[in-house]
Amino acid sequence: MIEIDYIKGLKTTEVFGIAKYQREIHERLKGVELNVIEYTGLGRLLGRWGRAILLPRFQGRPLASPLGSVANNTFINRIRWGSDIIDRYLRYPFLVRKRVKKGNIRHVTSQELAYLLRLIKLKKTIVTCYDLIPYIYSNTRSLYWRLNISGMKKADRIITISEFSKNDIVKHVGYPEAKIRVVYPGVDHDLFYVKRGREILQKYDIPDDQKIVLYVGSEHPRQNVPLLIKAFGRLRGMLPEVKLLKVGNPQWRGAREELLRLIEELNLQNDVIFVGYVAEEELPRWYNCADLFVYPCLYTGFSLPCVEAMACGTPVITSNVSVLPEVVGEGGITVDPYDVEGLARVMYEVLTDPSLREDLIQKGLQRARMFSWDKAAEETLKVYEEIQ
Repeated sequence: MIEIDYIKGLKTTEVFGIAKYQREIHERLKGVELNVIEYTGLGRLLGRWGRAILLPRFQGRPLASPLGSVANNTFINRIRWGSDIIDRYLRYPFLVRKRVKKGNIRHVTSQELAYLLRLIKLKKTIVTCYDLIPYIYSNTRSLYWRLNISGMKKADRIITISEFSKNDIVKHVGYPEAKIRVVYPGVDHDLFYVKRGREILQKYDIPDDQKIVLYVGSEHPRQNVPLLIKAFGRLRGMLPEVKLLKVGNPQWRGAREELLRLIEELNLQNDVIFVGYVAEEELPRWYNCADLFVYPCLYTGFSLPCVEAMACGTPVITSNVSVLPEVVGEGGITVDPYDVEGLARVMYEVLTDPSLREDLIQKGLQRARMFSWDKAAEETLKVYEEIQ
């Protein structure tokens, strides 16, 4: 039995992104005992306390301090910011130092926790680095990210989720390529499989003769959703019977308002539908009702939505940059993510050419079978065994 100090960070109930990757793999690991080390954020408790006690008392009254007015939540936001600092640099390092066990392998489960290796002396360490988006794409050089980059250099191994991210780590962290292991995310083939049906569209009164273009993801600027909407506007000029469905919350302040203004400018109010958050068990129904999945992202470490769409037999169009060509291979079409006209043209071709569509479906199904959570768990176990 291999024992792992599983340094997980903030306790969460999320089942997507990093949390999903962790859960899927470690539910499948055999012969491994996890000593999970996580914390409940102080900010959540203080935020509830501030709203319940301070906000009613000081509503509309400026405080005699640089913290500002509680009426606009500035005070509460400052409390949360301060508590995050306490959690990150004091509470959690103390908890990790207290709870690690002698002789265990230490698995730091995200690049955003790598700073711990600068604050605590740990042996037999692994860091999972999904991507370096804030450091590379957003050019963030805060103390927090400098500590994370420096902490990754101290790891005995780094696990990452694509060859693209591996190359970024070598280039921008300066970490030895020979000590990096690529463990691709998987897809749950018992959940994401071909079961075509359009019943779920009835809640939006979408007629059966409409073609459905689907996007699943956030509205972060790097997701390039405005370009998708512009290309969809061009597509609708060529193919009027088409709707664009957007699944997922914005996850970026002001993004939804910007998209709604763009939609109004293009007169697409009746043709772009925001579905919102969808539970994982319901996602396959959305993939299976779509005629086309489009993911025009500019930068990412991987793309589970592309793999899930392919597994459901939905043709995929994605960007020809970042990791996306590595993910879809020949199972999807890659396009210039800055070319509105080009994307609209390819969307039209896929939606109107039955032979092209069928070819993409078959190649996508074959490609999706390459990604398995069982395989990811086996490869993670091999990394543990390397430094046992």
